[in-house]
Formats: sequence, C-alpha cells, structure tokens
Amino acid sequence: MLSFVTLLAYDYKYAFDAIRSYYDIADEIILGYDHMHKSWSGNYFEFPVFKIKDELDKIDTKKKMRRFTENFHAHGSPIENDTFERNELSKKCKPGNWIVQIDADERIIYPGHTKHAIEHTDPQFCVQAVWCSVYKTFGTKALIIEPVNECQPIATKLQGQYTAARRTNQPPADFTIPLLHYSWGRTADELRQKLTNWSHSQETNVDEAMKVWESVTLDNYQELRDFHPGVPQTWHQLKLVEMKV
Repeated sequence: MLSFVTLLAYDYKYAFDAIRSYYDIADEIILGYDHMHKSWSGNYFEFPVFKIKDELDKIDTKKKMRRFTENFHAHGSPIENDTFERNELSKKCKPGNWIVQIDADERIIYPGHTKHAIEHTDPQFCVQAVWCSVYKTFGTKALIIEPVNECQPIATKLQGQYTAARRTNQPPADFTIPLLHYSWGRTADELRQKLTNWSHSQETNVDEAMKVWESVTLDNYQELRDFHPGVPQTWHQLKLVEMKV
C-alpha cells in the first residue's frame, strides 16, 4: 500500500496538481506545513489556510488526506529542517506502507506503472525517480533539461530514517520512476522565492542564478551549456518542447 507525503509551503499552488497526479493510486495522503508559515530558511510566506483547505477538499473526494502542522523551521540549517519535516511526516504514515514523497512541484507521469513498480520492489531498496525538469516556460512552450539524468529517491518503507531530505542509507532499486519536475519553470518572483527558501538556499547564489535564468530566451537557449548552479555538468543543455494544456 502507498502512503503519499507532500509538503506545503510558499509554492502551495503547485501542490494541487501534484496531488491530482497521484491521488488515484494513493491509499493515504499526508500533508504538512509549518505552524508559523515559515520556510526552512526561516522566512515568512503567504499561506491562506482556509483557501488551501477548500481547494484540497475539492480534490479529496475519497477522504484520503490528513494534514499536520508543527514547527518545521527551527531545527538547524535549511537542509536539516527539510530532513526533519520529512521524517516527522513519515512517522504519520501507516506502518508497513511504502512512503512516497512527492514534492509540490513534481507530477507523476505514469501513475499505474508507478504504483506497480513501487509495490513490487524489495523493501531493502529505495525507489528513485528521474526528473524531467522544466527550466523555463514561454506560454505553452517549455525549455527542459537535456539529457534527463537527475535522480532523486522518492519511496521507502523506513519511517523516520531520512538522512538528507529524501535520502536514506538504502541502496536504490535498479529502475527509475519518471517525474515531471517544475524545478525552475515558474515566474521570476516564484523562482526567486524558491531559491531564497529551499533547502539549498545557503549554497545558492540567488542573484547569479536569476541573472542566467532571466537571460535565456527562445532565440538563445541553444547556447547555454553546463549551467547547473551547483554542479554545472548536471544540466548540459536545454530542449524546447510543447507542453500539453
């Protein structure tokens, strides 16, 4: 059985589509948000609780969701806060279930395949996803990272044993689940907010990253090479695609 976990924060608007992408295959859904509406970096963000609840209630036709709020911002560095929140929410999941952490800006592309693959994995392994990452959007067109090679652990049966964000000490299974990832595919204000508040905020030169992002157009994107702000070769180039509306 699958317990899905999604964290709600400054980019809560993205979470609704994330939840819709996995709702049908979830046995339960655990949602968490900071009780003071502070990010892992300690900054306040807008979080209209009742408006969010109304939207979640529209999605939750089968009453799968449970929401939890506590202090997720005061346990060390941003990455330590990230890890703490994931551990605490994993403890709310039904024992014995697979704990599948899907972030607000991620979408499961093949729900049926994902469910089957996770449930048939040896529990000594974790399940990894490979990100199809959107870097920038222009209407219905999007620039995505090419090649697709970034992997991220998303599923484990270990409660409360995350060591760094979604990572545990388990080896990965020998397959990956594809995820559509709206990594940097946001408005300029939303992207700056993310880079200032995410778990890597202390390692990110926000102004430099934004300068590069803002400079990219449909006319010059092919010139960009090896431009990941942390490990340059991770993002080798960009590919233009037409997004489904």
